Amino acid sequence: MNIRVMNAGKEYNGKEVLYIEELNFKEGYVYALMGLNGSGKTTLLQCTSGLEEFTRGSVQYDNSSYDESIKKDIAVMLQSPYLFNSSVIENIIIGLKFRKFNKEVALERINSYVPYLNIDDLLSKNARELSGGEQAKVSLLRTAILEAKMTFLDEPTASMDIESTLRAEKLIKAMAVGKRSVVLVTHDLLQADRVADFVIFLDKGRIIEQGETNKVLKFPEHKLLRQILMRSD
Repeated sequence: MNIRVMNAGKEYNGKEVLYIEELNFKEGYVYALMGLNGSGKTTLLQCTSGLEEFTRGSVQYDNSSYDESIKKDIAVMLQSPYLFNSSVIENIIIGLKFRKFNKEVALERINSYVPYLNIDDLLSKNARELSGGEQAKVSLLRTAILEAKMTFLDEPTASMDIESTLRAEKLIKAMAVGKRSVVLVTHDLLQADRVADFVIFLDKGRIIEQGETNKVLKFPEHKLLRQILMRSD
């Protein structure tokens, strides 16, 4: 799926908090949305994924407007995901059930995706009794298993330890194969360097720099980004 955002603004209580002149997400890539707290990353994710609407402007999904047919090709993992009061495995496949996939497909995908995060011993446990990091793994698997054309992830590894984070990053890269893409919100510069093909850096609701990961993170042009990268050395 190709997504094009044009002259799009988002207002809250009459104040514009995000304005995107032009932004393109193309098939087959991992994009990292980065920026300081309050820069507009999550707002951009929510509006582009269809969870919220831009106040003005346009978003095109394969040259079409957002509708139910587009919605089924998009998957979203929020920073504080909701887990149902049921087993881990039921939480993981709930989206497949909702989209009416048969049991054979569900079983095949469980066997394919669960090993990425090594949670076999958790599958029968109640998802609400897990730790924060474990719940994040369940939510990421629930999102990945849908194999959506476009997947949006908001800080998916924020509560994971480093070993789990590295495992999750392998899964994230596997989610952007063929014509599928991932848009990842992250504060972690090292994670963006490991996972993303492109970086989009926001500040105060505007894109201040974007491009291939190596160029943006190693040879930044914007003063603020240079300062941030210098502090992270």
